Amino acid sequence: MELILQYLTIALLASVRLLMTPPVSFLAGFSLPETLITVNTGGIIGFLIFYFFSDWITWKNPNLQARRPGKRFSRLRRILKYRNCVGPWPFILTSPFLSVPVCAFIIRKLYRRSLKVFLFSLLTILFWGTLSCLLFSPVSLL
Repeated sequence: MELILQYLTIALLASVRLLMTPPVSFLAGFSLPETLITVNTGGIIGFLIFYFFSDWITWKNPNLQARRPGKRFSRLRRILKYRNCVGPWPFILTSPFLSVPVCAFIIRKLYRRSLKVFLFSLLTILFWGTLSCLLFSPVSLL
């Protein structure tokens, strides 16, 4: 039972902060394959949860709604101009550095209808999770 709770703790931490999780996992005594599976599974499940429930979370929060309609449209124009100028790649490639929920909210808000952006986001989480596990694997030798 204690081992299952440790796995769940590592997966929950990976669902929020992906790059911080492998050193914690190695210091908890997990091996490299256990850390790879737990971190990547937690990161992907966290992204999926925050991606698909971001509409519900923002809909339930009354503070996120604009009070004056004029400010809302000018803000929307700026966001669309930035989205069309830059594209999705800064959000996709830096998702583990910011945090998984923040990037899931941003990608869902700006690129909702693009399956390609969604799949690249999942692949990026797998890539950064695997790379961070391999980079921090010498921590397990301590």
